[in-house]
Amino acid sequence: MESKAKVGKPLNGAATVKVAKGGAVTLICNEAAMFTLTKTGTYPLSKFGDSCHISSNSVSANYVKYVWASMTKSSGSAGSNRKAYMNTVGAVSRDMSNVWIDPRLDTVNYSGGEFPLSWKSYAEAKEFEFSLYSNDNISTPVHTAFVNKLKISINSFSGKMNAGNSYYWTAAVKGEENDDLKVLNYVTKETFNAVLETLKKQGAAFEAPAEQAYRIAFMLEDAHYLSEAYQYYTKAATLDSANALYRSTLMSFKKDYEIK
Repeated sequence: MESKAKVGKPLNGAATVKVAKGGAVTLICNEAAMFTLTKTGTYPLSKFGDSCHISSNSVSANYVKYVWASMTKSSGSAGSNRKAYMNTVGAVSRDMSNVWIDPRLDTVNYSGGEFPLSWKSYAEAKEFEFSLYSNDNISTPVHTAFVNKLKISINSFSGKMNAGNSYYWTAAVKGEENDDLKVLNYVTKETFNAVLETLKKQGAAFEAPAEQAYRIAFMLEDAHYLSEAYQYYTKAATLDSANALYRSTLMSFKKDYEIK
């Protein structure tokens, strides 16, 4: 007896999959590996054991796990749990002060675009001092700025940095100090484009443009390319405005990183 496969339907190793002429079937194995069958025929799943092997820290595997959970499990607001499937969440806080910087903002890889560095304040302060240090001198900042908000756009001081170099940054209540330094890597366009091309090649066959944009956004966020991830989450939600997951993830991302 045959039954049509449905999105998220579990299949065991004894099952067979039939691909009709002109059809395609994408399978997720062990909630972590993904492969697509496009050739007409009947396939016993027991023959695809090698397609289920993944590396322990595979970013693409993390994305597949996230997609599988989104299809099969209830986890609150769609897209809000994506960070549970990412490899890195940043370094632990190195010091305590009246300003707290989310560990997810250490380390940030940045190649361009509008994106804020943000923080929280335990004090009722009206003004904050942002400091940017070169990688080889954390005593004297290469740039400082006073702001009356709990964030600053990277684009506003990117002219003070040289592409290809790493920097440290922090924020403090005006008149105070904060030893909690976070890393900001100003990545060259060439380096980012190479990363992007690698991510594009990791998609499944017949990946729609919106699906590709959403997958790339997830992988960029996991790699701490946050400004670029924001651009691709926005692209996914724009290309498929009816997709609730894409819209919800974009809103969650903006809330996480203080984007208005």
